[in-house]
Amino acid sequence: MAAAGPQLSPDVSLLDRHIFVRYLVNFWLLFGILFVFAISIDVVVQFDRFAEAARRVAEEDGRSFVVVLIQGILDFHAPRVFQFFAFMTGLVGIAAAGFTIVQMHRSRELVAIMAAGIPLHRVAAVILTAQFGLVILQLVDQEFVLPRVASRLMREHRSILAPGIRTFEIPLMRDSDGDLMYASSFDPRTGELDSLLVLRRDDSGTAVSRLVAGSAVWNEADECWVLEDGREMDIVGGEDEIAARREVETWSTDLSPRMLLARYSLNFAQMLSLSQLRDLREQGGAASARIERTIFGRFSGALVNLIVPAIVIPFFLIRSPGQGMLVQSLKAAATGIPLLVGTLVAMTLAIPGLPPGVGAFIPVALLLPVATARLVYLRS
Repeated sequence: MAAAGPQLSPDVSLLDRHIFVRYLVNFWLLFGILFVFAISIDVVVQFDRFAEAARRVAEEDGRSFVVVLIQGILDFHAPRVFQFFAFMTGLVGIAAAGFTIVQMHRSRELVAIMAAGIPLHRVAAVILTAQFGLVILQLVDQEFVLPRVASRLMREHRSILAPGIRTFEIPLMRDSDGDLMYASSFDPRTGELDSLLVLRRDDSGTAVSRLVAGSAVWNEADECWVLEDGREMDIVGGEDEIAARREVETWSTDLSPRMLLARYSLNFAQMLSLSQLRDLREQGGAASARIERTIFGRFSGALVNLIVPAIVIPFFLIRSPGQGMLVQSLKAAATGIPLLVGTLVAMTLAIPGLPPGVGAFIPVALLLPVATARLVYLRS
């Protein structure tokens, strides 16, 4: 009979589960506390707007003001829990790791672990395994959940109890052909523009014609705007010399409603799925490089949320229980928070001479050796 391979002892397996569960409990407790704290501040600051919207709906529907007010707060902030999780996984993970290890210090569990001959690397490995699972959940959240609630997350306080984003003005935007587009208002819910103006330009950037329409609706199948009362006028000698007008029914461009939203707010682009981001990138235009950085930044950001905790955890895994954990916690905060914020900024900046994909992974390339050295030279 072949000899059985090496197996973990029941005590070690039990220890792994104990650390794993304690870390996850701390993570979700801290996450819940931070989320409630964040939305509480917003509700207090913007209470007048919540109350105004609730009063208006209550009068229209004949319902209780208090019930509508609570509904308005939940309707506005409940979808933000998914956005909060996507942005805070790394920071809350660091805090949860610190709380977990400090609790084990206070109960002398780390002393017992070392006395049993188990290296402290095992504690770090279990916590990082749990953090890896949370990072996977973060990617699933960004890919499948956030795109479904993106329009609700983009609402401003003036749109409380509204189904999605309200209309907003489209300033001059350049498409992939170099044309400039302006609209007095755009409704993302219907994909309709009002008072459309398009300046068509030649290769030198000189305006050659002007296209105007009272309104326009996006046609997804033909990837064009269907114009109502559309007219185009050639500019023959200057802006004051315009040739005869001609009717125009459609205008083909890469400035689709989704592209307009992505340019209107970078946060909206970050809430799209990878397939939607790739569609925007293939449309070309001035925002293509930024969208490509967003695609690669999603994966590099997930890796950073795993690497930075690996750098910070050794601050807490000290052998002597007599050392002050407050000092270690301050060191961890002073290291982890700047790293997370700095890498987030670095991944959104365009680096001259480097493709967007390469630039997005530079923080990972710089931090990975540091994390490896921190774990390898951990005194256990």
